[in-house]
Amino acid sequence: MSSLSIPRQALYYVKKVAEGRSIANVQVISPCEKQGQNYAVAFEPLGANVKVHNSLEQLPTIRNADVLVFNNALSQIVTNADLLTDFLKNATNAASVGGIVVIREDLKNVADKRQVARLTDYFDVFRTNDADGNNTGLDLYTVDEVHNSTYVEQNFLDFIFVFRKKIFAPSTDATVTFRDFLDKTQYTSTGIDAYEWMFGVNFISPGGYAENLKIIKRFGDLKPGQTMLDIGVGIGGGARQVADEFGVHVHGIDLSSNMLAIALERLHEEKDSRVKYSITDALVYQFEDDSFDYVFSRDCIQHIPDTDKLFSRIYKALKPGGKVLITMYGKGYGEQSEQFKEYVAQRAYFLKNLKEIHQIAEKVGFTNIVTENMTPRFKEILIEERTHLEQNEAEFLSKFQQRERDSLISGWTNKLGYIEKDNHNWNFFMAQKPFPK
Repeated sequence: MSSLSIPRQALYYVKKVAEGRSIANVQVISPCEKQGQNYAVAFEPLGANVKVHNSLEQLPTIRNADVLVFNNALSQIVTNADLLTDFLKNATNAASVGGIVVIREDLKNVADKRQVARLTDYFDVFRTNDADGNNTGLDLYTVDEVHNSTYVEQNFLDFIFVFRKKIFAPSTDATVTFRDFLDKTQYTSTGIDAYEWMFGVNFISPGGYAENLKIIKRFGDLKPGQTMLDIGVGIGGGARQVADEFGVHVHGIDLSSNMLAIALERLHEEKDSRVKYSITDALVYQFEDDSFDYVFSRDCIQHIPDTDKLFSRIYKALKPGGKVLITMYGKGYGEQSEQFKEYVAQRAYFLKNLKEIHQIAEKVGFTNIVTENMTPRFKEILIEERTHLEQNEAEFLSKFQQRERDSLISGWTNKLGYIEKDNHNWNFFMAQKPFPK
């Protein structure tokens, strides 16, 4: 079945990313002629010239596209690194600087059900020099599920990748983007699996399922059908927990494609359409104003550099009367040790203390602000989890290497030391967006 809702979803993202920029030249490559024509119909409101092609062979002939759309055009190359490299070079050259590249690809039949992480990484870090010698690439806006596939076909592995062509400064860094940094340092596939072993199935945050449920209940009376934005959803345990326990509809976002690939694979198995995920940056994705009853985040926002901007965006996204609840790693008030400073720098954390969080929330306009230092509970959890590893070392080592065991033991032990010096805190924040007067 060929649905106009799919190209109209693509159009929605194009309008968001274009931000009023004039669009005159739209190029669509779709092996399915009917679906290609649907894009032409859906894009009519742009008033642009829309040309539809049926093969990637025509891609090298395209130049200066304001919008470049690929509709299930990569099925023959998604697992071939050399062909993907050729495709990305041609796609980047075909788009104008600032042009929008939309790639819709159904990955349900790919053997690796986490292929979305591989593709996101490939697209996100690719760079090529244009005719003028500029270092160009595709700047990630989002990777979203195709809504029609999710709701009509119960297929949660059909994706729309959205990028904007950008000129990047030359770089020799080991990691190219912050998403790349996350996926190659703290959230490697092995690292995620080891964390999940420590925290409990489907969770990579302190205390696992039970602790998360206890925190979620502090929102109060959650009702079926209400909506929640989960920032830093990780491997999805918290989102699926809220949907299952309370019937809340959850939009979970995370910048780590490795983590969300796991969440998406499990969602595809469970078929819970109350949950959807996006690989995106909370400071970049343009949420609709007044659209969520709740915003939730577990131990994520220390990764986000601009807390003021984040809180402003949360405020706009919440409905009047809506609530935000965040737990986060924070800094205490003790003199910071050199080891703690190195730890913060290595993880690229941006830590705030509770006073700073309260001040930012007030400035943004939140009311009924509650802040709490939960570090004593954090200390208990760290000891419980470290003891669990020590007592079940044989089981752990049957699945992981000694280096993963040593890294977790030293990491948990170091955190306990940072807590004793009041360097490392675990902080709680909850507030409400007021009703208009």
